[in-house]
Amino acid sequence: MEDQMKDCYENPIIISDMGKKGLVCHYQFEEGSSQFIFLDIDEETGGISVNNPLSLTTSSFVQIISSSEGLLLLSSIGENQLNYLVFNPSTKRSVILPQHGIAGLIIRSGFAFDGKHFQVVLVHVLRDEENDLGPVPGDVELEVFSSETGAWRNHRPSSLSLNVELPENEFPQLSMAPLFSNGAIHWEISGQLLVYHVEDDYCEVIELPNVFEEWSWQSTMTYRRCLWESEGRVQYTYTDFDGIHSWKLLREDDYNVYPYKNVFDREKFRWALAYSISHQDLAEQDPEILSLGDQWEPLNTSPIAYVQESETMYLQLPGIVVAYNTRNRILQKVCRYTFPGVDFNCCSFFPSIPQKCLPRAE
Repeated sequence: MEDQMKDCYENPIIISDMGKKGLVCHYQFEEGSSQFIFLDIDEETGGISVNNPLSLTTSSFVQIISSSEGLLLLSSIGENQLNYLVFNPSTKRSVILPQHGIAGLIIRSGFAFDGKHFQVVLVHVLRDEENDLGPVPGDVELEVFSSETGAWRNHRPSSLSLNVELPENEFPQLSMAPLFSNGAIHWEISGQLLVYHVEDDYCEVIELPNVFEEWSWQSTMTYRRCLWESEGRVQYTYTDFDGIHSWKLLREDDYNVYPYKNVFDREKFRWALAYSISHQDLAEQDPEILSLGDQWEPLNTSPIAYVQESETMYLQLPGIVVAYNTRNRILQKVCRYTFPGVDFNCCSFFPSIPQKCLPRAE
């Protein structure tokens, strides 16, 4: 397993030369094949260009789960369970993970790569089969694969208060990609943020800023969400009928920086509002790009990435990706895509931020 990955840490230039900060466009065709198009982002202007050498097509069904430091975590359909593989777009090499022993329901998957070793984390719960109910409240376990050991191990978090409420079949287009940031994998589950700290091997649960008392999974049918990193902090961005809202996850020392923005209990509410943009303001920038007609819904506006250097947020609209500069409030289209009928979700975008591999320790 380690031999298959040594092209990364013995040749650090591989990852650093993969391209700039960018996006991976996953276009899924009706017969099951997929096309992956890599888009480089100009950090100064926010413009996008296609990175043809990295782009590829697969004949079988493959799904992107997450990206970390230039590598992709993918899944494909196996005989009895999903197959997981880690893919290096630069070398076109992949590592197929061994089968796991999970008997419960896998509700989230995550990926962490530090430039030398990677970990794949599967979050799973037990179902109340006897009463034909969904996940058992609070009964969450992790299955963790390490490239260093080449094996899976089980981790059961202690004192974890997480009430999992999920539909029988989640809609992939309404799910949110996990984020590896500050040494931890972050997932949205049932209006909460589940955080797994990789090195310290522990979990915590943080209430999201837009959760409400009668929250249910149906609430996510009306808006899109995204996690990204900005200024070294996790940022949670979502849409609703009012607009697009982005919140920063505060660290302990941030409460002295954002006291006027955070009037809630720091033990429970750990967020500060970064910015909020109304759909009307966006539409006024260019009515041809965003038209708030009778058929418009918040789920038609999906935040997908943010580049700190240019202060640019990227949004997926039906048939188009746009860049919105949060500093000068300029909206511009950066690329178009086609889709059958009204299902523009056949085309998904994921942030890809390649960085240098860490040098191998002697």
